[in-house]
Amino acid sequence: MNLTMKRFASVTRAAALICCTLAGLALPVQPARAQDALRIAAVVNDEIVSVFDLTTRLRVALFSSRLEDTPENRRRLAPPVLRALIDERLEFQEAKRLNISATDEELAQTVARVEQGNRMPPGGLKQLAQGLNVPYETMTEQIRAQLLWIKVVGRLYGARSTPSPEDIQDRLAHLRANLGRPEYNLAEIFLPFDGSQTDAEVKALADNLTAQLRAGAPFAQAARQFSRSPTAGRGGDLGWVPQGELEPELDAALESLGTNEVSAPIRTEAGYTILKLEGRRVQQAANPDETRLRLSQIKLPETGPRALSAADRAKVADYIHASLRGCDAFDAYGKTLATPGTGPLGSMKQGELPPAIASTVTPLAVGAPSPVVSVGGVPTVLMVCGRDMPSTLPSEEQISMQLRSQRLERAAERHLRDLRRLAIIDIRI
Repeated sequence: MNLTMKRFASVTRAAALICCTLAGLALPVQPARAQDALRIAAVVNDEIVSVFDLTTRLRVALFSSRLEDTPENRRRLAPPVLRALIDERLEFQEAKRLNISATDEELAQTVARVEQGNRMPPGGLKQLAQGLNVPYETMTEQIRAQLLWIKVVGRLYGARSTPSPEDIQDRLAHLRANLGRPEYNLAEIFLPFDGSQTDAEVKALADNLTAQLRAGAPFAQAARQFSRSPTAGRGGDLGWVPQGELEPELDAALESLGTNEVSAPIRTEAGYTILKLEGRRVQQAANPDETRLRLSQIKLPETGPRALSAADRAKVADYIHASLRGCDAFDAYGKTLATPGTGPLGSMKQGELPPAIASTVTPLAVGAPSPVVSVGGVPTVLMVCGRDMPSTLPSEEQISMQLRSQRLERAAERHLRDLRRLAIIDIRI
């Protein structure tokens, strides 16, 4: 499945309004005055986003990105922060329309996961809110919106996002074709050209973020606050991406990037992307010698108390090859012969077998008998009862989950874009 990260930004009415009204905005990040709490920053389908909401969220964004609290940085951050607040209102409204809610227990569990993911102690998010002098609800409302949005997308698109067996096999074939090629474990922050800021303003924000990320600001937190990619909800995580599957500009930037390094902002047709390279590898095919085979055998001795004549050995071999398929039937027939050594051999690695036996059983299908071969000087028919091949590739279940997650992310992006397009959004500042 192609992972080309093409993005096409659309100019919405809300974005155009933000561009016009926030061009010179420099909101205070000191504790909001009473009149600030009453001022309206935006109206989203008759619901209010207050200046107080915007101011407190800006404080969180500045902390997350470790940007200096300056009027210039606040001016640059205001458009994406207000856009995120507007999106949250749309997500809340869509959840309400579908009668979807989140219990306090679900919110508490999600908060606990956020704290664990950010290596905070229990209650750490509340302590952070107190330290930033922002209401705790500023933190939890953002988390609640994400929780509700996951439920919304799951209800609307979950059933349609399950990949078919053919999809999974196509993905496996694609992964096999990429064996031997470099792969990159990546995280991203994507800042689009959406009409709310000029190219230069988006570039300036990207430059500021890059400087702070290189100085040690948490990449995942910055991605959740600022990235407009579907990966933002999981901290920008792209996972392992084969070489050549990103946009050419991004692929080229990876060649000189070291592990755990953050790229300079990379301009593409749709916006600026900041990449973090978290790992590099070449995915190799598994060693076939590590394949584990479960074998069984039927001995056809030429000497001893259970010896078979040449004619009987030929008749037994012909019967096995004509009539027996599968180890249950093979072993049951072997018991009737009761020849010494006949029966299951257990599991062993293909590379540990004697060369003559390995060359005999390697091409065999599971459950099919081998030609008569000499094993320890005794004519023998072998059967492969099971073959456990090692693989460096993900399992079919893992691929199914990955494909479903990718489809849900794309559906979420499309649905939110449709909600923006249909919404009545009025910017008041």
